[in-house]
Amino acid sequence: MNWHELRSPEIGALPRETIVVLPTAAVEQHGPHLPTGTDTLIAQGICRKLDEACAGRLLILPVQQIGISEHHMKFPGTLSLTHESFKTAVTDTIDCVARQGFRRVLLLNSHGGNQSVNGVIVEKAPSKWPELDLLSTSWWRVAAEDLKPLVEGAYPAVGHACEFETSVMLALHPNLVNMKAAVDDGLVHHAPELRGDLLTGTVASAATTFDRLTGHGVFGRPSKASAEKGERILQVAAQAMKRLLESYWRK
Repeated sequence: MNWHELRSPEIGALPRETIVVLPTAAVEQHGPHLPTGTDTLIAQGICRKLDEACAGRLLILPVQQIGISEHHMKFPGTLSLTHESFKTAVTDTIDCVARQGFRRVLLLNSHGGNQSVNGVIVEKAPSKWPELDLLSTSWWRVAAEDLKPLVEGAYPAVGHACEFETSVMLALHPNLVNMKAAVDDGLVHHAPELRGDLLTGTVASAATTFDRLTGHGVFGRPSKASAEKGERILQVAAQAMKRLLESYWRK
């Protein structure tokens, strides 16, 4: 169920144990072949698949479309909020949900730059909303082990505007993908501890901007993308998140 498609009395009549999903995403460059709204469009697609897997019982909030993308600002088309502005926007939205009596919220992220601030929001939640049960994850992290067998390209294959994101966009919005412009890119860091991707992460973090990692705005191998793989990624991610919801909010 989409929050913005329901009428006020319909939302008022829902059980307050209904899981409310707040997707967080971004509007930023995604290389020469994907639209700037890629993370937002993927978030919408993932939420739709997850709601279908949960028999339409979830309540999906509008996507927080603009995220924390300062590290992409050297590339045209990128929009970004400050950490403080993003935290305020997400917190205010959750506050509205909590004030209406809903007690279960999933903060579902679709952009790497949002992860640290989402984590801070979750850490502060118990003192701000004592009656609220707030859970946070990024779609690729909760499904990482199930997604690894789908990777075809050599490292770096899945990072940004990559094999996975391009595949999902080919499945969801093929008319917005220009595969003729797609290029594999991404510099491998000299420190092994910093060689991470969407599925593996890193054991350390380094201050950098995205233009220092790639000349084209791509970190990965979109040449390995396909619509069929995108459909599989969506299915795997939705099932992994469904398992998370069922195990965390076990009745």
